[in-house]
Amino acid sequence: MTVSVIIPTYNRLEMLKEAIDSVLNQTRLPDEIIIGDDSNNNLTKTYINKELILKSEVPIRYFHHEPSLKQGRNVEFILNKAACDLCMLLHDDDLLMPDCIKTLIKPLEENPEVVASYGDQIFIHENGKEIKDSFRLNKKYYRTPERQGIVEGKWASVVQMFPNDAFLVRTKAALKTGYFANGRAGDAVDFYFGYRLGEGNKFFYVNRYTAKYRMCTESVSGSGSTNFMSATLKVLLQEIDTSMRETPEVRKKIRQLMNPAISEVIRGGDKNLALKWMTSKYYNLFSLRGFKRIMMLVIPYRS
Repeated sequence: MTVSVIIPTYNRLEMLKEAIDSVLNQTRLPDEIIIGDDSNNNLTKTYINKELILKSEVPIRYFHHEPSLKQGRNVEFILNKAACDLCMLLHDDDLLMPDCIKTLIKPLEENPEVVASYGDQIFIHENGKEIKDSFRLNKKYYRTPERQGIVEGKWASVVQMFPNDAFLVRTKAALKTGYFANGRAGDAVDFYFGYRLGEGNKFFYVNRYTAKYRMCTESVSGSGSTNFMSATLKVLLQEIDTSMRETPEVRKKIRQLMNPAISEVIRGGDKNLALKWMTSKYYNLFSLRGFKRIMMLVIPYRS
């Protein structure tokens, strides 16, 4: 089976170099690398065309978007350029472990009913230093030894067991799902793709570190200003059926998202939605955190 690695990037050349190096150092090399560049300068373009393509063992196709497409449309664009059986999305700030492709391709070769495979992540700081509690963080996302093997795709995506990137997916399934979905999920576009990909499909979880996930301040999981938490919560509350929403794992996920999601919508000016969530059965209004959110509703937010 052939493998395309697609990498969206934006003004992070040094991190992109690390990401590409992690792909070129695979024990099982991909068959092509496709880069979609949203950068507002030519630094990445110059590096790729004058250095990388000349030395790479793997064919590289590069696209510089002017004007930029933004993350969702960028990934959609390069996904549609993928020419191989399997496709791996890798964000420009993350890294693959050396055996990642070799490890994740096996379940897809052996299990034709599986559409995507993924493993554990080593969480790293922005400077590349490993975060000590990676094991605990993977456990938080239900990536534990007893769960190795075939899992229900929808459940895995809803509880965020399925990662934002560094997974291997059948290209036809990814194209059929579509990545951008007309921007319906806002900054939770990765989550929403996994959710829609998982509906009616099987995933395969490998209990082995296959990637490094960087906690960047500019990423949707970092401290930058995004609507990731609230967009994810909207999907859980509006699109999944009641029976799944009331399972212990999903209820726990909803409760975990509530505080940061409420803060996001208050800062975004939607106080009615914030109040709706605060008075729902998933939120304890009479708590210290609840009191803090009430104060956020009362006191005008200044960016």
